[in-house]
Amino acid sequence: QEKGAQVITDCRVESVVIEGGHATGVRAKNGWTRHFFPADLVVLAAGGLGTPVILDNSGIPCEPRLFVDPVLCVAARSPKSMQHKDITMPFVSIQEHIILSPYFDHLSFFFNRDWRLHVGDIVSIMIKLADDGLGSISSQGVDKGLTDQDRRRLDEGVVICKEILRRFGACDEDMFLGTVIAGHPGGMLPLTEKEASSFHSDRLPENLYVADASLLPKSLGNPPILTIIAMAKRISKICQN
Repeated sequence: QEKGAQVITDCRVESVVIEGGHATGVRAKNGWTRHFFPADLVVLAAGGLGTPVILDNSGIPCEPRLFVDPVLCVAARSPKSMQHKDITMPFVSIQEHIILSPYFDHLSFFFNRDWRLHVGDIVSIMIKLADDGLGSISSQGVDKGLTDQDRRRLDEGVVICKEILRRFGACDEDMFLGTVIAGHPGGMLPLTEKEASSFHSDRLPENLYVADASLLPKSLGNPPILTIIAMAKRISKICQN
């Protein structure tokens, strides 16, 4: 902003305007009004769910390779454990296709009937899965489910989590599962080995870049925030040149 940038809030980009194979700006909705914002360079960073929709609206197809890093928590009754006040994911156990970590699942607590205990009497362990990249999102909605392999890997994680909870003194009849939720969507504009140095997909106009998890070729199975930050910084340097 100190160098003249303008930040526009409450504004949703709907599509990139492409003329003659060149991005000329974006169409966006601000309140009840639609605007065209001209630009000589466009960088989309609307996330693994947002960017594919904008590209779809712009006539640029993505690949049906959506991953979401499914999350499932295995919980047990543990009086006065007060896990909901602990630091989220204080440490991680890395398995072959999943990671495990202490994590209080607030979404399941509020929306899953199996979690109808006092908030301070629940302890839970999170399973985060590197899922198969099979799925898509467009202006028509999301099409994503768990594959048989995804379900097997989640089931393997449930077995491990229950054994951990038993070692802490929990009984099987006091254990319950959370709701499967999505963690880190991405993968629908995966960079190829050829594109890795330029961070620019061949299906995009030369002055249109993407800087989010849409570029990841597969699920990391771990929180991707540092990877996304590094990627965005790299793309910003490329654009400056």
